[in-house]
Amino acid sequence: MSKKKRGKQEEIPPELITAGMKQHLKYLVGLSILAKVAIIIVTVFILGSMMDTYAISYYYEHAITIFQGSYPYISYYYEYPILIFIPVTIALIPSLLLNSITAFIITFSILMIICDCISTICVYLIARKIWNDSKKAFISAFLYITAFWAAYFAIIDFNSFATCLFLIGLTLLLYGRKIFEVFGLTDYSALVLGYFTKIFPIIALPFVVLYKSRSTSLKEEIISVLKVVIPISLVLFVPIFIFNPLDTLKTYIPTRIDVGCTPNTIFWTVYVWLHDIFNIAITLETVWSCIYACIIIGLLILVGIAFKYKYQDPATLLKLILCAIVIVTLATKVRSPGYVLFFTSLICILISDSLYKIGLFYVMQILGFIEFPLGFWRLWTNVEYTNPIYSTNWYLTLILFTLELSSLLILMWVIVEPVKMYKEIFKEAV
Repeated sequence: MSKKKRGKQEEIPPELITAGMKQHLKYLVGLSILAKVAIIIVTVFILGSMMDTYAISYYYEHAITIFQGSYPYISYYYEYPILIFIPVTIALIPSLLLNSITAFIITFSILMIICDCISTICVYLIARKIWNDSKKAFISAFLYITAFWAAYFAIIDFNSFATCLFLIGLTLLLYGRKIFEVFGLTDYSALVLGYFTKIFPIIALPFVVLYKSRSTSLKEEIISVLKVVIPISLVLFVPIFIFNPLDTLKTYIPTRIDVGCTPNTIFWTVYVWLHDIFNIAITLETVWSCIYACIIIGLLILVGIAFKYKYQDPATLLKLILCAIVIVTLATKVRSPGYVLFFTSLICILISDSLYKIGLFYVMQILGFIEFPLGFWRLWTNVEYTNPIYSTNWYLTLILFTLELSSLLILMWVIVEPVKMYKEIFKEAV
């Protein structure tokens, strides 16, 4: 996606949001809601699968413990950052009034759908800046709406809230504070608040700092970030850290090596191929160490590229952030299928120019949907493949995870175009 190609598209008018764009946004919000209803109907009534409410029930159970004198973070380790309690508290009100966990599940899901509608708007606006083309912006948002695997989790997982803050941050970066100004947010504050909702939005922060420093200076942007990070941390982090420092650190720095490894990770998949298919004497820990070292190197390379690049090109920024988020997602030993929400929006923004990329994207969505919810319990659980080793379904499970991870990596390659990026950054930008 070169600057020359994007430059041939229509110019953005001086108005921030035109009448045509507003019409697009109305259609997209309506389609987003209809898509969620369709996903529930297809999943439950046609495919005979489930809308997994385990995570929402988990949020409810830990919120209720507060009324029993047991406090998350303070009384015990709680894995989710503190801003999860914003939607949890809102959903808890009708639940307590009606004395019904079902009311909590329904209210929470509605809140997540609202967050996803805001994310859809942000995808459209960001794509509008990237492509300079309202048609491609609409296609990007439509791709996000019809990304059915990601949309499934948008209904049942609080990652929708974190994704919303993440995309608001990127939208503010590209449009300025005229968007969402009623909330008093800035690009930095939205990303930092996103971190206190789920860890992944903070991954974008170093790339945003380097991007903005092209028009100011690195020192000025670091100071601007600290002006946001310090007060927010004093309010949201320090109080609970004082009461329970070790467990609080585990919540906000989740690079734990003492946890197990789920079968849908790249570590387990590579291990099964080496150990069980090719009969190589190797341990899962060895595979994890080697891949993790490659992942750290990859992240350092991305930061180096961001530092080297001299232009404020939003498309390159999104590519770097996308790569970093996918790398971190692959680095987790416990990979929730819901992590697909972390990067789906950026993929949809960057593929609207190519039917080939769009086709590959939907292949990944199909494979992911088979992984979860369709294949869960039938093919795998959080601790193992559910069928005997070397059985037909065992092979199918291995092939499924291999194809899913491969489709993601291939899609990343065709989106980022690393050879072309190398030439642009290290040859033309010198």
